[in-house]
Amino acid sequence: MLSTRSSVSQMFSALHERDFRWYFVGHTSFFFAMQMNQLLRGYLAFQLTKSAVGLGLIAITMGISMLLVAPLGGVIADRYNKRTLLIGVQLFVAVVNSVLAVLIITDLIEFEHLLVGTLGLGVSISIAMPARQAMVPALVPRHRMMNAISLQMGSMNLTRIVGPAIGALLIVPLGIGGAWAFGVALYLVSVFALFPLPRFGMVATRKPTGFRRELSDGFRYVARHPQLRLLIAAGMMMPLFAFPVQLVLPVFAEEVFEQGPGALGALMAVAGVGGLAGALIAANLDRVSRKSLILLVGTVIMSISYIVFAQSTSLGLTRPTAFALGLVTFGIGNVGGMLFMTTNDSTIQALVSDELRGRVMSLLMMSFGVMPLGIFPIALAVDKFGAPATVAVSSTLMLASLLLFFALSPRLRNLSVDALAHAELSPVQASALVAQGKISQDDAERLTGRQP
Repeated sequence: MLSTRSSVSQMFSALHERDFRWYFVGHTSFFFAMQMNQLLRGYLAFQLTKSAVGLGLIAITMGISMLLVAPLGGVIADRYNKRTLLIGVQLFVAVVNSVLAVLIITDLIEFEHLLVGTLGLGVSISIAMPARQAMVPALVPRHRMMNAISLQMGSMNLTRIVGPAIGALLIVPLGIGGAWAFGVALYLVSVFALFPLPRFGMVATRKPTGFRRELSDGFRYVARHPQLRLLIAAGMMMPLFAFPVQLVLPVFAEEVFEQGPGALGALMAVAGVGGLAGALIAANLDRVSRKSLILLVGTVIMSISYIVFAQSTSLGLTRPTAFALGLVTFGIGNVGGMLFMTTNDSTIQALVSDELRGRVMSLLMMSFGVMPLGIFPIALAVDKFGAPATVAVSSTLMLASLLLFFALSPRLRNLSVDALAHAELSPVQASALVAQGKISQDDAERLTGRQP
């Protein structure tokens, strides 16, 4: 029993930190609203356009805005106070969605309004996410950083399960406008949860050198560090080959498995459960130094599971049995995918310096902007060759690409990050004590583990 309690305590050790708990509440609330609104946005786009093209335009608008704005968001995250920045950006998101809620409730909404709102959300996320990711290492002592990142990813996947489900359930009693307004309330919760966070230790750039110079410094920093280049490049394989698979799930539910509308909800649920499980497993592996092994295992699990998922109706099984096999393998595939993503993100966080953390994480975030590049080829292939063959080939290409990375790069094969040494204070705690005159800057460096 004691061992079990110790294991659970280790899995959620970052939540022992008061600042990270507040951050976690706001982070979960924000992504709960975002995932709920993603379902509502897609539903509304289809209602307004009566065409799947509307869904594609929404996805492209979000992807392109993230691809173009993310590097700028990294500079902003390093230059300005991350707490203040997030409060402002998330308040802007709440206001934009409030306007959309009013337009929906008054029946004045047009598809163009939805596109503009999506553009605003994409720009906001591109500014907020580098700040969010760069903030986490500041809120916890360094030995809890990888655990905090795993829990952050886990909460995002929990919202993938609960958010769309709640959004769908609220449509009937409240209508789309009422459900959208509920999302606005959650966005406001995410804003208020940031106010208890400390104001100190939230700015990385000590001496601004000019926006353009700081932007190029981020690219040059990654160019000088081969491990970072490899991890960011490997991370782009997911949005290019794996994430677009999620967009063809309606085809599997209706045409491949022939199980009706409920099948789509079940597939989305197992994807979220699998992702949550993968993040929690990764939280327990934060002390495993051989990160390359975790990345490789996650890659193989995900790719092979997706291939079996895609071909489950070709194994001579009844449709219900094939659907059950598809649910299991799709869930397992998401376990592997989250193992890869969480380990990839946390390893980058461990390798990058504080001064450029926002800019480096923004380059990783640009990978989500390449998702539209994978959407249309997969969509065209689904129309021509069918969803099972397309997903099987896409997953095979993903496996081959990532294995090629490992085969050609000894640096990636031998990638190892030792568990970070125990630190008494988080960076923001130390910064607050320095500002209050209770400790010196040298003491702060020592207590946070930056200096021995």
